[in-house]
Amino acid sequence: MRQAGIIAAPGIVALEKMIDRLAEDHANARRLAEGLTKTKGIAVNMERVQTNMVLLDVKGLNVDDDVFLLKLKERGVLALAFDKHKIRMVTHRGIEKEHIERAVSAVEDVAKDLAAPIQG
Repeated sequence: MRQAGIIAAPGIVALEKMIDRLAEDHANARRLAEGLTKTKGIAVNMERVQTNMVLLDVKGLNVDDDVFLLKLKERGVLALAFDKHKIRMVTHRGIEKEHIERAVSAVEDVAKDLAAPIQG
């Protein structure tokens, strides 16, 4: 591989400069999970929140992950499908407390929208 340096550079930066950031990422994930547990229809297993990843279960909203993710993206928050009713959110460098608050608010808004009866 002639471009091995380009591939290796992010790994070197992560190992040399980002290790100390992990505690901040984990704290942000915990803050995110705690905020999400207050949202009706959303379930988070707090025992599983030990790293920078948060899994939320949207089964209580009676919606599949793809619908939830689309509504979340419309509000400027990106997440990934983990399972049919589970969403994965990850904190990382560049994610600050205000981003966590905005993400929690967006999830609350989506949950309220999905729970509201459709007007005909």
